[in-house]
Amino acid sequence: MDLGFFNEIGKSIADTAQSIAENWLSQNIGKDELELAEKLDAIEEYSVDRFEDDIAVLEDRKTGKIKNISQKDLPDNVEEGSILKCINGKFVIDEELTRNERAKIKEQMDNLWN
Repeated sequence: MDLGFFNEIGKSIADTAQSIAENWLSQNIGKDELELAEKLDAIEEYSVDRFEDDIAVLEDRKTGKIKNISQKDLPDNVEEGSILKCINGKFVIDEELTRNERAKIKEQMDNLWN
C-alpha cells in the first residue's frame, strides 16, 4: 500500500499545528496556556459573519451560536469570512483554515454555475 498520501496528510497537520502555535505566541498567548487549552479542548473556533459598525458578528463553528465582539478585540487584519481561534478571550486568525474554507466555497460556487 502506498503510504505517501497519509504521510502528506500528517505533514500538513504538523505544518498547520506549527502555524497555529506561531500565531498564538505572536498574540501573547503563552506556550503553557496553549498546551493546556489544547488538552482541555478549550479552544473556541469562530467564523466572521459580518461587521456592524465597530462590532464583529461571529458564528461559533461548533454550535452555530452568534457572538458579538468589539472589532478592537480582534486582530487588525480580520475580515468577513476569516476563521478565528479563541483562548481566554484572545483571538487569532487561522490563516490556513481560512484559505481552505474560502477555496471550498469558491469551488461550490463554481459548481453551481457549471
